Amino acid sequence: MTRKLWAFLCVAFLWTSCDVAQQALGTYNLFQCKYQYNSIANLNLAGVNLQNAKSLSSLNPLSVASLIAAFSDSKKSIPLQFTLNLNVTNPNAQPAILNGLQYILEIDNQEMTTGAVDSRMQIANGQPAQLPININFDLRKAMSGKTGDALKNMAFNFVGLGEQATNVTIRLKPSLAVGGQIIASPAYIPVSFTYGKNNK
Repeated sequence: MTRKLWAFLCVAFLWTSCDVAQQALGTYNLFQCKYQYNSIANLNLAGVNLQNAKSLSSLNPLSVASLIAAFSDSKKSIPLQFTLNLNVTNPNAQPAILNGLQYILEIDNQEMTTGAVDSRMQIANGQPAQLPININFDLRKAMSGKTGDALKNMAFNFVGLGEQATNVTIRLKPSLAVGGQIIASPAYIPVSFTYGKNNK
């Protein structure tokens, strides 16, 4: 655990409220949890549902035309939407408490977007729970400065229409409830996996 995180938790324990101490312990337990990729659901690129797509030839002509139009117009946004489901297993004797989190999403070592999850979640000892993270961003804006071919290759590889899988990392920063306020921890929890061809 980083020195910043230790300092953060020590300050939380200095509060007189037992509830605050419990929240701090619950946040500490989050950093001891095991985080694993489970699945990606509701995968949608440029308005086209690609959840079960294996290749361009498996799509209907209208979907193919929509994708071609999105990538052909350099001024047109290319929205990428999906729900990333993570498995979280708590090995601690006490529950791990999530009061929301911030995240950074990277694909092939490039930052794509940041966001937040506001929901509260309690993870009991030894019982795996599923953490869904809804992600939605403009792929063209995220890859500004890249060539059209680089943009298309990365997008197609990620959604399973390309020849290679992509390396994905999501960095999670859990939040702690202190005195009625939500404060983000100073450390990120990285979760990495591959997704795309033969990984969907």
